Amino acid sequence: MARASVVSLSESAYQSIRAAIVDLTFPPGSFFLDRDVADLVGASRTPIREALTRLEVEGWVESVPRKGFRVSPVDFDEIAEMSEMIAGMEASGCVVLAREQDRVRTSLLREANAQLSQLADEGDVVGFLFADDRFHRLTVAGGLRRRLTGSIYSLLIDQLHRARRLRPASKEDLARHVEEHRLLIMALELGDAEAAALLCRGHRRRLVERLRTSLESPSRELGSSGLAVELAEEDRVAPAIAPAEGEVSDAPSSEEEAEQVLGGPVGDPAPRRVQRLRVPLPRRNRSEGSQRR
Repeated sequence: MARASVVSLSESAYQSIRAAIVDLTFPPGSFFLDRDVADLVGASRTPIREALTRLEVEGWVESVPRKGFRVSPVDFDEIAEMSEMIAGMEASGCVVLAREQDRVRTSLLREANAQLSQLADEGDVVGFLFADDRFHRLTVAGGLRRRLTGSIYSLLIDQLHRARRLRPASKEDLARHVEEHRLLIMALELGDAEAAALLCRGHRRRLVERLRTSLESPSRELGSSGLAVELAEEDRVAPAIAPAEGEVSDAPSSEEEAEQVLGGPVGDPAPRRVQRLRVPLPRRNRSEGSQRR
C-alpha cells in the first residue's frame, strides 16, 4: 500500500513538472533543485527524485552537479525530426479515417477547426495551440492501436507544443494553419486516403518551416504569463539551413499541394542559445507539506 502511494505521488509529480516545462513555467535553461519542486508539488523528495529521473531519461531536464536540474533547451533540429515522426503517426490515422469514412470523427474535426478559426481571428495564440493539439489527436486516434504508441505520440506532441510556445505564430500563420486543416478534412470526406496522408505530412513540415523562419525575426520568448523575454543580439544565430544565393525553394504551398493530390484547384536555422534563468518557486508551508505526505 505504501509503495502504491509513492508510485501515485511520483506519477503526479512527473505530470506536474512536465506540464510546467511545456507551458514555460520552467523556461528552457532554467535551474531548480529537487527540494524546491517538492515544496511546490507538495510531495516528499523521494517521489520527486523518481519523477525527475524519468524526465531526464525523456530529455526534459538535465542533472547538473552542484546546481540541481536544468530544463533542457529546445533544439529545433530535433523538433524537425520529432515532427516527422508525429506526421507519420497522424498520416496513418488519417488513412484509417479516410478508408473507414468515419463521419462522426470528420464532423468533430470540422467543429474543432471552426473553433480554431475563431481563435485565430481573436489572435489567441495559446488557446489556439491547445485547440490545435486536440484537433490533431482526433486525426491520429485511428492509427494508435497500442498504448505505447499513444504515449510516444503524447511525448512528441508536448515537445512540439513547447517549441511553438517559444515561437508564437502570427495571425496570418494561424489562418493558413486552419486552411490546411480544411483541405485535410476535405480529403477525409472524399475518402481519398493517399491525399489525406500527403496533406497531413505536408502540414507538419510547413509548421516546422514556419518555426524556422520565425528565428529570423527579432528573438522573443513567450513565458507562461505571456511575458516576452528579449534575447541579446549575440544570442541570435543565423539560419543553418537556407537556400543558396539565387536559389528558389521548390517546396509547394498548401494550395499547390492540394491541387496536386486532390486533382484540381481549391479555394532553417541552428539551435539558438537560451538564457539561463533560475526560476523562483513558491514554497508551501511546511505543516501543509507534512500533511500531504
